[in-house]
Amino acid sequence: MKPDRSIPMLPLLLVAGVLATTACNRQASTTPTAGTQSPDAPAAEAVAQFDATLNLVNNNGAVHFDGIVGSEAARQSIEAALKGAFGRVSGELKVDRGARPAPWQQALPRFLESFTQPGAALSLEGRRIELHGHASEADRKALLARAELLYPGYAYTGLFQGIGEGATDDAASAVLAQVKPGTSGAPLVKALNEAVTQTPIRFEPGSARVAPDSLALLSKAAQVIQASGDGTRLQIAGPAADDPSLAQQRAEAIKVQLIVNGVSPAALETTAQAGSGEAAAFRLL
Repeated sequence: MKPDRSIPMLPLLLVAGVLATTACNRQASTTPTAGTQSPDAPAAEAVAQFDATLNLVNNNGAVHFDGIVGSEAARQSIEAALKGAFGRVSGELKVDRGARPAPWQQALPRFLESFTQPGAALSLEGRRIELHGHASEADRKALLARAELLYPGYAYTGLFQGIGEGATDDAASAVLAQVKPGTSGAPLVKALNEAVTQTPIRFEPGSARVAPDSLALLSKAAQVIQASGDGTRLQIAGPAADDPSLAQQRAEAIKVQLIVNGVSPAALETTAQAGSGEAAAFRLL
């Protein structure tokens, strides 16, 4: 049976929420040294302190955006590019003079032509481009090729990792690659647990946000779970932590990423893992 790849609305909203929390609204200010500026001198310019950001979520063609840029002209230009590329857009860019000029702005209209994957999410920050959400292997390769053409020398993170010329699979990916379609039950759970033991799912320090370099692993795990059949039901035990509530939240974060990548929400439950193990764990239900 062909797996259901429809994208639930809730996970996309969760992805959008995660992306929105990455943008910070910091206001830069300068204080002139006493005696160095006459009353008639122009006010000092704000000093750029952080990179401009743009976050996008493609919800079946309706694109939501947010971020921070350094000028009103940049805001208008970027929002015009978004409307020109997608038509159906919602969101708001904030203007903060502390944001540096966005190096990705000039090529943005051409890059947006390739951002057509329903369920995918992008973050652009300085010279870094991160892919989240749901994207097939072919779509990931196509979007990475476009990014490398328009933004050479940038860091490509999230679902961009593990693909492209010179990329190699890590130990976890090698384990999952050996799982044949239709594998279910104990053999499926064994493979999933071996994968996350070989390469533990990482989180940003002190938080339940999955680290960008673990997104590709969860995408591959989702493919294996989907291929196991409709009867598969799993419990995700969050990595053990000093705070049990954090372990539960991390289990929920793993569940969200699996759902975003096509796993049925009905197939997954979560719990906090007891003990001192650092890796997440999968169990049959």
